[in-house]
Amino acid sequence: MSADQDISKPAPGPAGKGGGWRPKVWAPALLMALVVGLIWSPNLLRPPPPAWTVYTNVKGQIRRIVLADKSVVRLNGASQVRVVYEDDDRRVAVGQAEAAFTMTPSEDRPFLIGAGDRVIEMTGGEINVLRETSQSGARTTLTIRSGQAKVYPEDRAAEGLEAGPGQEVSWVDGQDPAAVRTVNAANAFAWETHRLVYDKAPLSEVVADLNRYVARPIHIADPALGELAYSGALNLEGEDVMLRKIGAALPIEAKARPAEIVLQRAQPKPPKPPKPKKTPLVQSLLKLGAPSKPAKLPQARPAPPKTSQKAPQKAP
Repeated sequence: MSADQDISKPAPGPAGKGGGWRPKVWAPALLMALVVGLIWSPNLLRPPPPAWTVYTNVKGQIRRIVLADKSVVRLNGASQVRVVYEDDDRRVAVGQAEAAFTMTPSEDRPFLIGAGDRVIEMTGGEINVLRETSQSGARTTLTIRSGQAKVYPEDRAAEGLEAGPGQEVSWVDGQDPAAVRTVNAANAFAWETHRLVYDKAPLSEVVADLNRYVARPIHIADPALGELAYSGALNLEGEDVMLRKIGAALPIEAKARPAEIVLQRAQPKPPKPPKPKKTPLVQSLLKLGAPSKPAKLPQARPAPPKTSQKAPQKAP
């Protein structure tokens, strides 16, 4: 090599040209790309999974939704659900919501309703699902009007329980097991007729329901008050009317603020002051002011009866 040769340039190839494409270097990479392409080609040709459809509703309204298979969802105010129809099943995800489902029967495509950390599986029927978040955690209440339901933790179907018409299944996320009791199922669907009906329901649950309708949010000042049991029916009308009706049954009172309403323990009413005793002077004045009774006139004595006097007869 001469002293003036530029060593920064590549050495000429066998044909006297600069270094070019080297098959021995790129062949393994090309072969790997072909193998990966063959493996993934079925996935590339497969259509994408169906997308979820989101249904929401605003506060204070009821929305009716007809699904693809003619099943019907009635969505309460301030609620959201997601629905997707797949080849083998019909899936619903319930968020912070209350929704009533009337499901078209299908043994081949069951309804799988995800609510928190559990799944509700049904082939048909009518149910109401209430999911809400409170201070005790995220709670779900399933009420069955018709049909058979199986409720089980996610991916643990073998540990599920079954329930039928007239039964209520409730659970709190992360807590096992779910509770089952017999109820009047019509009460759970009363909201569809703009009424709320309760049978020994915690006040926290009642307040959560009211917050779907009232303009100002309602808060409970003392968590212990949320455990008070309320029974009765509430017509969905003015918030002050509904709260007064609750206050008549429970020891609570509502304090209205510009942005919220706070429920607190009712303060005992001060006792009524005793009536002042009348003093002798007052009594005398009252007697003077009272109208005097008319004096009784002396009654005339009755006249003695008159006796007949005969003239004395003369002796013969």
